[in-house]
Amino acid sequence: MALQARTVKYENGLGNVTYTKYPQSRSFRVIVSSKGEVKVTLPVYASYHDAEKFLFSVGGKILARRQEILKRLEAQAQAGAPSDYQTNKLAHKILPQRTRQMYEMMTQKVTIRNRLGLVVKDPFRYNRVAIKNNSSNWGSCSTLRNINLNMNLVKLPPELMDYVIAHELCHLVYPNHSQRFHALLNAITDGKEKALAARLKRIKL
Repeated sequence: MALQARTVKYENGLGNVTYTKYPQSRSFRVIVSSKGEVKVTLPVYASYHDAEKFLFSVGGKILARRQEILKRLEAQAQAGAPSDYQTNKLAHKILPQRTRQMYEMMTQKVTIRNRLGLVVKDPFRYNRVAIKNNSSNWGSCSTLRNINLNMNLVKLPPELMDYVIAHELCHLVYPNHSQRFHALLNAITDGKEKALAARLKRIKL
């Protein structure tokens, strides 16, 4: 949960920049959202002045990234590409249903055993699917067994969308990127984990 936040408007092309303090932050971090918004996160003990200095130290890269996103958004608008509202609406229709289908397929396809060799009952069980619009990841899962999916997944080829969903469901079994996690994901994707991961990595959020 954010403790404090403030927004500063810059005339150097960065636009409105939001500075937010988070208890879990240990360093400064700058991201540009899919809408071209610049966001800076910082530790609670850090000053906004130091955060601004950090932003300016990487400002060239951030400005270039923001301009790239704004140009893409403009091109999409001119080409009649779906708006964020339309994408979000489609994502809420497709992603929860597809997650359920992937859950059922994975439950039937593999058997998970614990360290004692006993079969784990319902290993891919999840509580809910949340649809988000962010620029930091395609998906994530929480310790409460909730799945978070980026709404822009619906713009990907079906096999990459399924790969991301499978990735998060596998994390409910192994909450890490251990060899066992990769072995499970590779089994689910019929030996295509590395190829799918490489394809996804080439796509910018």
